[in-house]
Amino acid sequence: MILLVVATAWLLSACTIGRGEVSATIYVAPVKGAPLVYLHPKDPERYRLATVGVLPFQVPPNHGPTQGAALAGLVRDVLLAKEVFPRVLQLSEVYGGFAEAIALGRRAGVDLVLAGRLHRALDATELGGARAEMSIRLINVETGNTVWHIAQAIDQPMDHHNVGAWRRIRESFSPPVIRPSRGAPPLPNMLATIVADMAIVMTGTKVVPR
Repeated sequence: MILLVVATAWLLSACTIGRGEVSATIYVAPVKGAPLVYLHPKDPERYRLATVGVLPFQVPPNHGPTQGAALAGLVRDVLLAKEVFPRVLQLSEVYGGFAEAIALGRRAGVDLVLAGRLHRALDATELGGARAEMSIRLINVETGNTVWHIAQAIDQPMDHHNVGAWRRIRESFSPPVIRPSRGAPPLPNMLATIVADMAIVMTGTKVVPR
């Protein structure tokens, strides 16, 4: 009988602890993979004064064309901010293949055309699970040769909910805890991080910050 009273008192006290408090937010740190550089120039300085045209990114079918243009705008802004190239233009024409991308670059009068693809973009739930995969090619419009070919992916692991017996008992006596994600939405941050890393690589830097 005494044991039952003690257990009941513990349960009730545990239930009242969280009722007047603001639930803590969660943060699931993304795991960043290093940029994979498939092709690069022997001398990056050769292209330091090149003019670059950034085409709308090719995106998965479940993403609208405006997202491809927005991603191209992000790339343009980062390349200019990090002073990778002195002049970077955002081109509006959508391309089908690399031959068409090169033709659009020549028409725009640029030295290099940037053709990018967003392979995967999964937004997070309240428990995490976001993922971003992207690749870019910088192509010399005069020769048709790829100067840079870089790919990168970032994952946000899932934060699995504690479903132990004692937690289930406590939650049955109290309202469910709301666990919003802390900070800005993970996916846009991931895309910005990937673009920044790729820009660092194109400056000739050997090591990208983790």
